[in-house]
Amino acid sequence: MDILAHGLWTNLAFYKKYPDNKKQRLWAVFFGLSPDLISFAPATIFGLFMFAGRNGAGHMLALAGSNFWPFLWARESYNFTHSLVIFLGIFLGVTAARKGKIYWPLLGWLLHIGIDIFSHKNFYETPFLFPISNYRFSHGMSWGSPVFMAVNYASLAAAYLILYFILRRKHGQKN
Repeated sequence: MDILAHGLWTNLAFYKKYPDNKKQRLWAVFFGLSPDLISFAPATIFGLFMFAGRNGAGHMLALAGSNFWPFLWARESYNFTHSLVIFLGIFLGVTAARKGKIYWPLLGWLLHIGIDIFSHKNFYETPFLFPISNYRFSHGMSWGSPVFMAVNYASLAAAYLILYFILRRKHGQKN
């Protein structure tokens, strides 16, 4: 899924847990964006500076399969940032360091992985069992599909409208 949608879904998912604590909700969104930021920021920054104004997208796609370090980084780090096994290890480590207290915003990362398992088909299929297995779910729908994008953003719009009207009713505002 695209990074904007990951952020919007994570914010929505954590709104009930942190309705008045924007800082914790923003941390959840940060963790929800982190898997893609960590993996793709170097290649994106490289592309912005190297190909600005020169058919950048076309050049980036041509280089994406190359062994140039930003693209190697993206391919290799994706295994770690999109793994339930790695997430679980870090989640348990953070929980242990906090003496058994769960750090809920970290679950934004889990939401990211869960969404990507089913929305990455034929492009960066999610290695959610890495390093135990190389299995990747290949029967989902590509987030880049126009139908998926339309349904996804329509669902987000509907969910945010519903939240708006719930909050409006809760605060006693009427038409």
